[in-house]
Amino acid sequence: MDKSKIAVFIPCYNAAMTIRETLISIDRAIRQFGFPVRVYIHDDGSKDDSLNIARNAALEEWKFPDHLIIKKNDKNQGERKTTNEAFEYFFGKYDWAFIIHADDIVKEEWLSSVYDQIRNCDADEFFTIWSSFDSLDNRTGKITPGDNSGKINIRKRSREDIINYLTQLYSNWHISGAAFNVSLYKKLNGFDVSMAQFGDTDFFVRGLLAGYQDIYISRTLTFYRTFPGSVSAVSVRTNRDIKEIYMLMHKFNSILGKNDLKKMYGLVRKMSSRRMIKSLMHFRLKSAVNNGYIYWDSSYKQLHLKKN
Repeated sequence: MDKSKIAVFIPCYNAAMTIRETLISIDRAIRQFGFPVRVYIHDDGSKDDSLNIARNAALEEWKFPDHLIIKKNDKNQGERKTTNEAFEYFFGKYDWAFIIHADDIVKEEWLSSVYDQIRNCDADEFFTIWSSFDSLDNRTGKITPGDNSGKINIRKRSREDIINYLTQLYSNWHISGAAFNVSLYKKLNGFDVSMAQFGDTDFFVRGLLAGYQDIYISRTLTFYRTFPGSVSAVSVRTNRDIKEIYMLMHKFNSILGKNDLKKMYGLVRKMSSRRMIKSLMHFRLKSAVNNGYIYWDSSYKQLHLKKN
């Protein structure tokens, strides 16, 4: 495996507060790797000073500042579409692309550890290599350790594994910090741009159903920065996550049994009921009515599920 055939990709949007730390950590990882890796920032129409800070960080801190390539979208188009466009450019130029978000931090051994697995895997079979991570609370600075047992998990996932991943929605597989096989990413048509919340679940399930494999490194190779309340605030306001659960149920209906669908409807009921109660407590009548309807509708659909 040619080291020149890997690249690092950073999707960025309004990351002025964090991008410098992200880039400094990447430079340290590249220095340990011992080979000048090109790093691509695709800025999704940031309204802050993200790109100037990024350029200055590379000039002041990087060993190879000319290896930072920056593209800026004319307008915000969403992380999924921005990522897909980046991989279109990578196709034919690179074999593997590492993704790290502009508010996360990589550890020095990140590139080296993942590359060791890339060298030894069959490029026609493995579509992603990922690792555990430590969670970094952006508000308090508290670090919550992840899985550091050191094992390398390489196995063909069963149908039951795939269904379990799909029905629990959230999983340890994490886009930020993972490496992607560029050719297989293209064959899978990249991320579904309509799924901002569960696009990672959708992509991972599609990859496994296509017969490709993943490699999991149980070492914390990155810091995942958390911002308390931000994701839940958007979800409560728009019910985006609930809409995407229904999209997943429709998209993968052929592999989901009756009990699997019941489990997913049950998640929708729990989410909508909590939001309905919270809305009533804050006198947001329109939101309460909307979530009440979602609760009733999911209950009705769960009750009238047909047997497979």
